[in-house]
Amino acid sequence: MNEKILKIINQEFEDSEIELVINELKSITLKHVMAESEINLNNTRMSILKLAKGNLKEVINLTKSAKIDFRDVIMWATQLKQ
Repeated sequence: MNEKILKIINQEFEDSEIELVINELKSITLKHVMAESEINLNNTRMSILKLAKGNLKEVINLTKSAKIDFRDVIMWATQLKQ
């Protein structure tokens, strides 16, 4: 898990949720993304955080979706208005 992702987690989630969020995101592995690419893995995790907006239940739901097709989560995040 890279430092940028950890920083976002620490900023957006309650202390009691941080470990749960990290574990949830770690459950998405290279086998879940195309070409077993670190870039795809990091993009997927960042997209989940962007979409979840500090909501643990959303992290869990989005992680499930990412394990089915990680591209959906990335697409949803790119369509989100800034």
